[in-house]
Amino acid sequence: MRSTRTIAATFILALLAGPSFGAGQDKIAKPVSVGGQGATGSALSKLDTARPVMRELHFEQFQKTIQKYLEGEWGTRVKSVQVTLLEPLDPVKIPAGVIELQIPPAAGSNTTMGRRSFAVQITVNGNAWKTIDALADVSAMIDVVVPARFLKSEETIEPDDLTTARIVTYDVKHPFITDPEAAIGKSTVRPLQPNTPLRPTFLKKPFMVKKGDHVMIEARRGNFSVQTSGVTKGSGQVGQTVMVANLDSGRELRAKIVAPGLVQVDF
Repeated sequence: MRSTRTIAATFILALLAGPSFGAGQDKIAKPVSVGGQGATGSALSKLDTARPVMRELHFEQFQKTIQKYLEGEWGTRVKSVQVTLLEPLDPVKIPAGVIELQIPPAAGSNTTMGRRSFAVQITVNGNAWKTIDALADVSAMIDVVVPARFLKSEETIEPDDLTTARIVTYDVKHPFITDPEAAIGKSTVRPLQPNTPLRPTFLKKPFMVKKGDHVMIEARRGNFSVQTSGVTKGSGQVGQTVMVANLDSGRELRAKIVAPGLVQVDF
């Protein structure tokens, strides 16, 4: 009996030390390598391939798009356009491909500056992808006509009296003179300091006759006329009347200005 129990115990120990805990352990499944990767690595690789490749648009690209659009809109009316983008400042993620940014032309010319919004259309490989609302501060540089020296009131402007200066404007329809020919030959309405941007309201047609000018006084009736010398007591344009002193008699007369240095009186 004891011998039988001993054999049974030995058999049980043999089973316990058998294939399940010995050489059989080598049969446990291991990850299968594919192309040098385990099965898990292969699955991740397929996910990465399926994910679309993205790129980023930065604020400089939106800023340049707006600047190019405004330069095309305003043409030669300004020297340069300045754009400071306010939104979007964070990068915008877009699919990879051929990217184009454009702003559709507005109905009618928009000359508004200052803070403006723009609808920037983004196309990828020729297909519309998204429209981004951009906000920017806009200004422009223009060349304006300015006095090169101090100009007194009622002074007639000569070519050498003028020069140009570049200034910032917030309106394409600005009130400043940009062509020197528009100022040459005009007279000043008030004193003007050097480098003051000229406006049409600062100038007027020069007086044809100024106070203190020596003029010819003509009295005409039909084909008969009498002329004498005089000195003006005021200034005026052609068609206006001015008081004139007759140098021969000292009498003051009201005369009509008809040409430079010539006035007429009725008798």
